[in-house]
Amino acid sequence: MVAGYRGKLGFVDLSKGTIRRERLDESLARDFIGGYGLGARVLFERQEKGADPLGPENILGFTTGPLTGTGVPTGTRYMAVCKSPLTGGWGDANAGGYFGSELKAAGWDAVFISGIASSPVYLMVSENRIEIKDAAHLWGRDTVETEEAIRHDSGNPRIRVATIGPASERLSLISGIINDRGRAAARSGVGAVMGSKRLKAVAVQGKGKVPTADEGAVERLRRDFVKELRKNPGFSMSLMKHGTCGGTQFLLESGSTPVKNWLMAGSKAFPGHENITNADCCKVYKG
Repeated sequence: MVAGYRGKLGFVDLSKGTIRRERLDESLARDFIGGYGLGARVLFERQEKGADPLGPENILGFTTGPLTGTGVPTGTRYMAVCKSPLTGGWGDANAGGYFGSELKAAGWDAVFISGIASSPVYLMVSENRIEIKDAAHLWGRDTVETEEAIRHDSGNPRIRVATIGPASERLSLISGIINDRGRAAARSGVGAVMGSKRLKAVAVQGKGKVPTADEGAVERLRRDFVKELRKNPGFSMSLMKHGTCGGTQFLLESGSTPVKNWLMAGSKAFPGHENITNADCCKVYKG
């Protein structure tokens, strides 16, 4: 198998209650790099034309890339992909935390879910296995409560969970998927798609290692990356303190805000931005 991948794709049909796995074709991994590329290709090939974004034909994918789980800085992210209920076109969102790396550790490069469960369920993903479990007792709970409940039920306090809350259950088109107590994949209405399938959560646990073609080179690149971050510690500290919002003020001042089709900038585009970030962010991003 090509380095950077574990070699398996999972396909779950919640309507039929079936689970199957496929080998990740090396040409697919090389031609469509990353969780974004992998997800786009699989949905393009397998998504039914005219599928209702909130219907059983829509495919929701949790996908990873070749750096996910390798120890490379920022190499922990996963993609949630689907047909967007907001636009009727391609939809994607991504989040950091530990979920993506754990999915790779469990041996899966991606898991794709179609269909609609007859009652609330969640997926338990482990080494070489995917199970569909009852989630009736979790439906209606918020994401933190759900994460803790699944950890308690599994007896594993280190299990990683991507889950939805009540807004997604009610098919709110601006709802997202949350992992690790607040990491959010929240674009394109992915939470509503997950809710439409009555899929409360995906829980993963694994211990495997992601192979790399040249482990020494990867380690050298990792060290170089960390050195560059240390030259501007404010950047990483801002992200740690504020999350993605850490760059809000700089983006506002530079005009990089898509408010009213990119026509607005500064405080007019986002009044009250100082409540979620601070002036130090501008200094951080400007170096």
